[in-house]
Amino acid sequence: MVTRLALLSFSALTIIAGFQVSATAAASDAAPAISDAAQTHDCTGSPPDAVTTLPAPLSRWAQIVCTPFGHMLASRRGWMWLAPDLDPVFIPAQIMDKNPEQLGNKIYFTKIDIERVKGAEFNDAYKTFHEGFDDSEVKPDGYRVDMTTVQGNTIRMYFFDYDTYAWGMSCPDNNKCDPDTRFMVLDRSTPPKPRQPSI
Repeated sequence: MVTRLALLSFSALTIIAGFQVSATAAASDAAPAISDAAQTHDCTGSPPDAVTTLPAPLSRWAQIVCTPFGHMLASRRGWMWLAPDLDPVFIPAQIMDKNPEQLGNKIYFTKIDIERVKGAEFNDAYKTFHEGFDDSEVKPDGYRVDMTTVQGNTIRMYFFDYDTYAWGMSCPDNNKCDPDTRFMVLDRSTPPKPRQPSI
């Protein structure tokens, strides 16, 4: 582990997204158990105010999975959310400052909104996201995702849609985005291709 811990850090060997930077160290220790639990997807018994379906286009890449550690936003079947070191990415509703508790359906998202962003908001987020990438590539569509947990915590992320693949990035510090939180959103059945200019 690197000394500067960040959400979805490039250097972190195990990744859990969606909570404060200070929580990442403890969360990463629990990631193998959470990863196994996220395979269950059983949301039976979720409270009526729990978000279990997602708005488009987030629903294209993502789903809510219900685990013993609470609800999580994770890759949809047929997609992979991967950190640059190829470890899986999950965004848990349980915001942890220690090892996660097995609270099941007591920890969930009460609100998940997605909005296409343009103009200054897109430019600011894209500039942070695109650090170190090829400046000549065709720009993606940008989306802001705002999530609220049953504990009243908020999580903001941006997704950048390149048609055959996408990227995600978290904004953990007062909505200031961190390029070290970037992760890939890959379609298992379609190799990523550079986005083509619109005609």
